[in-house]
Amino acid sequence: MNQVMRRSACCLLSSLLLWSCVGCTKAAHESSGDGSAQSSSENDDAAKQAYKAFTVDALDRVAVDDLNSSGKLVLVNKLGAKSVHGDGAIPFAQKVDENNMYYVVSMCKQKEQAPYSFVLYKDGQPHTLITREACTSNGIETVSLSAKNFPDATSLSIINIGNTDLVVSVYEVKEHHHEPS
Repeated sequence: MNQVMRRSACCLLSSLLLWSCVGCTKAAHESSGDGSAQSSSENDDAAKQAYKAFTVDALDRVAVDDLNSSGKLVLVNKLGAKSVHGDGAIPFAQKVDENNMYYVVSMCKQKEQAPYSFVLYKDGQPHTLITREACTSNGIETVSLSAKNFPDATSLSIINIGNTDLVVSVYEVKEHHHEPS
């Protein structure tokens, strides 16, 4: 396929992915704030080190530390993880309780800008969590969605155009509730 046709196909797919995501991005962003994991300089240093290593283990260490120190979310289960170049899928190890959330943590590297999406699947039915036009940072990003918005998902697909490398971990988390004293 020549360069013009490839770029046209990429633009078309990107537009379709963005259109399919209308309505879900608001839900994803309501749960995750601005989608980036940013807190103290210690966490930023850990995120930079994880990005430098660019492995599932490095990503998991930072994500679990961030969840444990956030006081807002509690890790329930790790659903799966994968390092991909191009498209990929992460089958979930178990079902997510409808009262909890899907919590996707990722790192991204690209040689040239290209879109990618994270899509939840259940029985062949897709629900786009987020579509990015390109990698947005040299760090760790998160997006979450209440399981009530798409119950019983069985996997997360990574739809990826171009030479994008991604490290992705998916967790089940719940909101932290303080017990009255």
